[in-house]
Amino acid sequence: MFNYRFVDEQMEAGEENAKKNAPLRTIINVLDIFIDAVRHPSVEPIIFLVYIGWTFSSTLQSPAFYRRVCETYYDGTNTSCSPITDPTVEDEVQKHNAEWSLYTSLAYLIPAVFADTIIGAYCDRRDRKVVIMLGIVGITISEFGFLLLFSELVHTPLWSTILFGVFAGCTGFVAMIPVSCNAYLADITEENDTLMIRSGIFTIAQLLASVIGTVVAAAVNWLPVTIAINVELGLFAIAIIYVLRRIPRKAESEDRAPTLSKKKGFLSELKQLLKEGAYSYVKKRPGHQRAFIFATVIALMITNMTSVETRISVVMNSYVFRRTDKGSLQWDQEDLGYWNGSGYLIVIAGTLIGMYLFKQVLHCRQTTVILIAIASTTIRTLVIALASERWHMYVANACGLFAGLIHPAVVSFMAQFARRPKSEQAAWRLEPTLRPAGVQVMVWLLMLWVHIKSIMEGVSDRRPQPPRDIRKAISMIGTENPATYESEETEPKTAPKKKMSIYDHALERVAEIQKRNSRIDENWWGSYQKPAKYPQGSFY
Repeated sequence: MFNYRFVDEQMEAGEENAKKNAPLRTIINVLDIFIDAVRHPSVEPIIFLVYIGWTFSSTLQSPAFYRRVCETYYDGTNTSCSPITDPTVEDEVQKHNAEWSLYTSLAYLIPAVFADTIIGAYCDRRDRKVVIMLGIVGITISEFGFLLLFSELVHTPLWSTILFGVFAGCTGFVAMIPVSCNAYLADITEENDTLMIRSGIFTIAQLLASVIGTVVAAAVNWLPVTIAINVELGLFAIAIIYVLRRIPRKAESEDRAPTLSKKKGFLSELKQLLKEGAYSYVKKRPGHQRAFIFATVIALMITNMTSVETRISVVMNSYVFRRTDKGSLQWDQEDLGYWNGSGYLIVIAGTLIGMYLFKQVLHCRQTTVILIAIASTTIRTLVIALASERWHMYVANACGLFAGLIHPAVVSFMAQFARRPKSEQAAWRLEPTLRPAGVQVMVWLLMLWVHIKSIMEGVSDRRPQPPRDIRKAISMIGTENPATYESEETEPKTAPKKKMSIYDHALERVAEIQKRNSRIDENWWGSYQKPAKYPQGSFY
């Protein structure tokens, strides 16, 4: 006779031991992935070299550009540009500073909107290596323009930065580097949880480089800005050499789409790549997955740009360098460097804590992590806007503890829609055209809708299911659930159907689930009614 009681006791003891050892196993799992990333680095050194140079140079460039704008409009007068002491002059300088910031941003942004889509589609179709190198070349061109601007020998006018910005935008600019690197990680990583951890390690490498770059810049704030740019360009050159030697032409993947025929002309291929990039957003998808992609792209766009603009940007410089108003911060590059360094360090700690707490302990969904990251960034931005003392700015950094979770969570969430085919994996590559920090509350509400809908439609990971009762499982051996075959019994007996593929079966299953749950929308924002009518659609 089978001893059910003994089996139950053994199962309960096993469950208790599993619960006790779960945190330890989780830590060991994360450490294994981290050690593997250190022993076999892929794209982490690239982002480390690029961002340590970029943040180092940008911190020292901040007051130099501010002073250059002042000298352009008040050269030959008795006005002091270092520092500015006249409130009227400061108002005018900040106005012109904002204007030139807009011009330079549009210069690289307009071509980057098209370049990111075309280059991103090329990246999905062929390989990541060329695209990563294009991003590094783009930021190199932009920084070379600033080198000529600040050079005492050349001393080019301000409008020259617009020309360099246009050329840089045609390469996708700096944003193409982390986007392509994350896409490469998605290519070589199969499991979503492992991908999120690996992407988190990549984000930590980026943040650690930012800490080192800003703190070193604050420590050597006396260094001429031209030397700082030369150091930056040297680090970019090392990054290009690393890409040439270590990143393969193609990531190992069975789902890589075939390349275009060589007989097609360049313009024809360019048109095809642009269509593929746009098709990633507008193609028919089951449920609300198309809306999920748009909402997630907007969330990443706003959060990423808010993070950049409230750390190293002309807008932030105008805010912290102001001296003549009551309650102004009156900072210099040293203050800005140490503040940014502490902020990046806090984000590193928050990313490490968040990945372990929200994913490994609480088993939160990716959309939950995205909501937490947006809320953290929003609170940080509000505190910065209300800051009038130095310590207020450091409190703002503390509020942005979990802001760095947005990238690994988005990578893991979006990869679920694009695991097959690969041409969808960079669907979140779109770079922003605006920088409205105030829209983050609306973005948070939008992502809340995605979170709720994704739970209803079964997208994203779930909590681990409890083990089945062994006695019930044994008693069910050899039996069949009548409900499972209810539909088969009611159907008339006809000739056997043609064997369906896994893909067709998945589409049919989605249609049945949507019909049962009555969640079918006819509008563009929703889903299509009969997935089987769209054989080219992506179930995933």
